[in-house]
Amino acid sequence: MFSVKTKIIFGRAEEEISDLNLNLKIKGNGLLCTRRSANFKFNGLNLYHLKISPEPCVDDIYKYFDKIRDLNFDYVLAIGGGSVLDAAKILSVMDKDRKVEGLIGMDKVKGRIKTLIAIPTTHGSGSEVTKYAVLKFQGLKQTVVSDFIVPDYALIDENLVMNQPAELTFYTSIDAFCHNIEAYLSKVSHPLTDLNCVNGMKFFFDGIDAAMENKISGRKKMLVCSVLGGIAITNIRTNLIHALSHVVGAEKEISHGLANALFLRGYLKFYKGDEKFKKLGKILNIDIIKRTDEIYEKYNTKQLCDFAAQSEIRHIAELTYENKRLLSIMKKEISKEEIERIVAEAM
Repeated sequence: MFSVKTKIIFGRAEEEISDLNLNLKIKGNGLLCTRRSANFKFNGLNLYHLKISPEPCVDDIYKYFDKIRDLNFDYVLAIGGGSVLDAAKILSVMDKDRKVEGLIGMDKVKGRIKTLIAIPTTHGSGSEVTKYAVLKFQGLKQTVVSDFIVPDYALIDENLVMNQPAELTFYTSIDAFCHNIEAYLSKVSHPLTDLNCVNGMKFFFDGIDAAMENKISGRKKMLVCSVLGGIAITNIRTNLIHALSHVVGAEKEISHGLANALFLRGYLKFYKGDEKFKKLGKILNIDIIKRTDEIYEKYNTKQLCDFAAQSEIRHIAELTYENKRLLSIMKKEISKEEIERIVAEAM
């Protein structure tokens, strides 16, 4: 099965929102979720602005909901990176009788309440098209998984991702690449998802340098990579890299993209002898491991030792190994000892 539930629109966000307003009759009161102060001009829309913090936890969602519980709004407009989009997704299905904790896990959401429009301002999470929302709970990154939180519309505007800091550009881009490679190297992948993922990875390798140079051509390619990665994991889901990053990201309070980047190279080496991985290199016409190493060296990426001690290696591996939901769909079975080795190599 392969599906895309979100209507994806490429163009200038403010113009497209106006078109949505006219053509799709989005009307009434709206909830605007952003990270920073809203500086968008959406003519004819009555919006209540809610500022979202980075890497939200369950308590944050309750605080946001307390601010809006007595407001009557008809749709949610989310403009931001993965944290903003994920928080908006959860708020779009909240009501006074729902507990955030009760939404965590597979298909715990009972229905969509509000129309949801997602506009990404980073090119990494793919949250604008996914059925996932990640938040911190009980010391770990936990995931709400439901078709009811898939955005109705995604507006993709490369102008909104221009002038991002180099570090944010790099790690969000790596996040998008991880979505594509993990879905590709899944035992539940199929020809349509493979085609989606291959193209996503091609956009990454073709666009990463231009994106780092803040060229609009590179930014656009990375946005397409991100959208394709989001489609990939909604149909397939991630595996080892994200299982590792959910542990490290929550415990060390580092960004999701950076946490993924710490383990990407170890993941690629784990699959080095795999026939499908070797086939991917031929399709892309590159040595994937060598090219990834070159990219990491060029942009001076961080290592796990910048955040964790050698004594924590086993602890990280053990918590990761408990994530059977993600590890169970790896194309190649992995042991706790092999995970420990990948964590050690990330140091």
